[in-house]
Formats: sequence, C-alpha cells, structure tokens
Amino acid sequence: MTDISFVPTFKHLAWVDNRDRVAAGGQNGFNVRFDAIQKDLEKLSTVVGDIDTSIKTAGQHPAVPRLLSLAPAFVALPPSTAWSLNRYGVAVRHATSDSDVTGLLNVAPPDGARLVNFRATGQNSGAGSLAITLFRSPLTGTSSREPLAQITATGTFGDPVGITPGKDKVEMTAFRYFVTATLTGAVDGDSIDITSVQLTYIAD
Repeated sequence: MTDISFVPTFKHLAWVDNRDRVAAGGQNGFNVRFDAIQKDLEKLSTVVGDIDTSIKTAGQHPAVPRLLSLAPAFVALPPSTAWSLNRYGVAVRHATSDSDVTGLLNVAPPDGARLVNFRATGQNSGAGSLAITLFRSPLTGTSSREPLAQITATGTFGDPVGITPGKDKVEMTAFRYFVTATLTGAVDGDSIDITSVQLTYIAD
C-alpha cells in the first residue's frame, strides 16, 4: 500500500504591530494567506479520504475459493442396485455383472456461499453411461429437484463443470442439496469407479 502523508504548505508569518498594514493583496496579504490555507484544507480532505479507504480495505477479506471434498458414500435408492464402497473408500459396483447402479449422496455446502464448480473423479472404461449430477430440492417439496451441474463421466474423468447460472447461491433455509450417480448399460468386465465428489465455493 502507498504511504499516506500530508505536508502543509501554509506557514504563518507573524504581523508586527505598528509596522505591517492589513492588506488584501501582496505576498503577505489576506488573499495569499487564505488561499494557501484553503489549498491545505482541500489536500487534507483528500488525505482523510485515502485513510478511510485504506482502513476499509484492510478490514476486508479477499474472496478465496474453498473446497468441499466428500467420500463417494452413495446410499441406495430402492429398487435400484446400490453402489458399494471398497476398502479404499472408492464407489464401485457390488458385482461386475451389475449393469445399472444408482445412489445418492447428501451434501451440505455453507449457507450463503456461492458455488463455483462441481467435480467428480474416477474412471469409466466401459460402454456404460455414467452421469453424476448435483441437485437442489425445495425443503417443502417431495417430488421436485433442480439440476445444478452434471458430469457425463467417460474414460478417466475429473474435470470440473460450472454451476447453472442463477442457481449458484447456497440457500440452506430453502433447499437441500445432493448428488446422484447413475450408471446404465454397463457390462461384465467394465472398469467403473468413483473416487471423490467435490464442490468449489466462495464464502463471504
């Protein structure tokens, strides 16, 4: 931050009784003196403004992206076949013959935060279709949900995707948030796993 300073330009020259005459003009006249005082006051006003701005800026915290990382512990959605967690904390098919698998993972981002992106990591080396989707659903609703971001997971995946514009603010008093992972059409021998689910957000 640039140093803030003020150097006055007005220097009072004392008048002497019975020698100096009161005058408006001249080097020692009222006009010159009051003009110098006015300029000093204007500069001082600018300096005070700079100080105020610096104090306010010092009290502000920069918006730093934060990361919420979750283990892919998807719960079953009956009657669908559920994901299983292996001993490494990775979501996998319970049996390699499972062609369709679905699960749900609740997430709780900080209330009031702004969601930046959604990310899931893992691999889908087979012909099956794997969709991993972030939703929000009204607290008072039982049959509606809004997609906020979706990952079509093929090959080795892990690229983040953006949040639907206008739906990025977290409102925990109005919505619940969750992620679904849905696999369809997989065949025996396909290598499919989900290693993590992540949300990047900015908190005020």
